Amino acid sequence: MDTVLVDRSLSDELRVQNAELDVPPDIAEALVSRRAEHRDSLVLREQGDLFPEDRSDHLERRRTLLRTLAEPLGLDLDRFEQSGRESAAAKSALISEILRRRIDVTNSPSYLEPVRIFPEPPPTDHSFWWAETHASVAPDMRADFRAEGLHFLGGPKVDDFDGEMHAHFGAVARFALQPERMPVSPSGWYRSLPHVELSGGIVAFAPDWDLLQGNGIASCNLVLRQTLFQWKFGPSGPVAGVVAEAVSQDPWQIYLKNTGFSRRVDLPGFKPIPEVGFHETQFLRQQELWAEVEVRFEIYLNTAGALVWCDPSVLLRHSQWPLNVLA
Repeated sequence: MDTVLVDRSLSDELRVQNAELDVPPDIAEALVSRRAEHRDSLVLREQGDLFPEDRSDHLERRRTLLRTLAEPLGLDLDRFEQSGRESAAAKSALISEILRRRIDVTNSPSYLEPVRIFPEPPPTDHSFWWAETHASVAPDMRADFRAEGLHFLGGPKVDDFDGEMHAHFGAVARFALQPERMPVSPSGWYRSLPHVELSGGIVAFAPDWDLLQGNGIASCNLVLRQTLFQWKFGPSGPVAGVVAEAVSQDPWQIYLKNTGFSRRVDLPGFKPIPEVGFHETQFLRQQELWAEVEVRFEIYLNTAGALVWCDPSVLLRHSQWPLNVLA
């Protein structure tokens, strides 16, 4: 029997789930709601400080200011701006083509069914058992679950003059520890220490400073999160009650500003997820304990030509891990 079900019904989300893990219908529905809430929270988080119409208004104000300086000197600001737009567009297209040639474009999605992974643990195994993984992608990206793990390919680029973009890509994986497999802690204290593997690289390009557009910025930060929760049953169905949580801004990052050149950064490989410690009084031993592991790359791009791409891809691998007891 296949252990993995692949769902590509959502254009912005690719999800796989463990068919051998028995999830009741009400919990499965609650998981769908939790994924939707998480996605909506990221959309809200990535809204720019200014709406597009506000940025256009500020650009026009800069034009007006420059005209007051240019007209007494007999300078044609409109002609200057048009030349600047054409030059920026031509440079952006040239750099994009050069970077694309460097990236292995043959690394395309295979859409093959993943191999059998994370079978049911024996009763003596205290590991969190993988339940599902859903991936999120930035504009012009794609995600593909393959035998070796989750691949991300492509990446976002700003094409609009004086444009900016907040985006992200990554995955949230969920695991469950059944009551009969929970270890007994003499002290009542527990510790959860998951990890992931991140391989491949990311290339970024930040345009030069521009008189009208301002700073050229390309940044990519890594956010890691572990959340332990149990399902509580309310009037409208199951809701997640958080037992413990830890979030960290990882030291790995890319930040380019007004460089006019690109930079490639390798991913760190083995990467611990922030650990959490908690006491047995914080959860119910007779219920499943769920763990949520999030790996999220946050991207910010400013001015035309700024980009962040996977080079040639970003490979994310999750592993199961045991719940540790503290003596």
